[in-house]
Amino acid sequence: MVTITYDKKKTSAKKLAAVIAELEYGVDEVPVKKVVSQESFTPFPAPLPDDAPKIFADAFKAARAANKPIVIDFWATWCAPCVRLKKETLESPEVVSELDGVEVILVNLDEHPELAKAYGVSSIPDVFFVDSQGKVVDRLKAFEEPGPFIKRLQEMKGKKEKVATLGATTAVPSVEYVRSLGLTNEVRVLGRLVTEVAPDSAAANAGLKVDDVLLRLGNNALYSADDMADFLSVSKPGDKVTLVFKRPGSSDERETSVTFGEVEQAAASGPRFVWEFSGLGQLPQALDEARAKKMKVLVGLSGAET
Repeated sequence: MVTITYDKKKTSAKKLAAVIAELEYGVDEVPVKKVVSQESFTPFPAPLPDDAPKIFADAFKAARAANKPIVIDFWATWCAPCVRLKKETLESPEVVSELDGVEVILVNLDEHPELAKAYGVSSIPDVFFVDSQGKVVDRLKAFEEPGPFIKRLQEMKGKKEKVATLGATTAVPSVEYVRSLGLTNEVRVLGRLVTEVAPDSAAANAGLKVDDVLLRLGNNALYSADDMADFLSVSKPGDKVTLVFKRPGSSDERETSVTFGEVEQAAASGPRFVWEFSGLGQLPQALDEARAKKMKVLVGLSGAET
């Protein structure tokens, strides 16, 4: 079954039914479904079926690898609103400009019905807006003018913010490696093993190398990826802090200073709680500032350190 929506200004249900009947298909007129609004839409991961057409799979994978948003438009040449959406909206200069940095994939329903089935397409046009994290965050099932369509694109791409970054990928060091460096291994393994250092990054500029084990950022001990992420979340690009680490072949602790770089990411949408301090190493500083401002302190405790 295929549901067809149409432009009432250019044709009628009776004329459309006559054309379809000539093609020897049955016709039933049903009410037009209400378009899903952004407010009521629940995001879900955009599927990539194993049997997806190669042209679709290649474009989809390339966009995900580059963290690019994707617009997937299911359409057909016989669908008047689909053609109108393509000509009047997708090809309009203002929309084309807004689509810069967005992967647009047009899927012909007649050529790829299985892909349409995987996306739950029952009528066209059906446009899926996939954000840079690979989630479908909006869906359009009717013709739309360039103005509101651009608003959808902007909401999909989200606002950007610059955050602090070290430029190093880390992992949990093995127990054997911890012992070889003379590190403690009580409740949790102390330290984060550097597995990759990005060129020209804050980590590279600080002299860090692969196989170093990071012990502390500022006064905060590093036990997990969360400890790293939490500290970066309360830091700013350009902040300079002390970093303590150990290097293979020596049990001595080394100290260096690192100036955080910056990376752009999608800003969190809606209200959010923002931490000002992270880790027990910053607790004295937080208490001193709270006393000076005569403020109350909210402390969240978790993990083996506490």
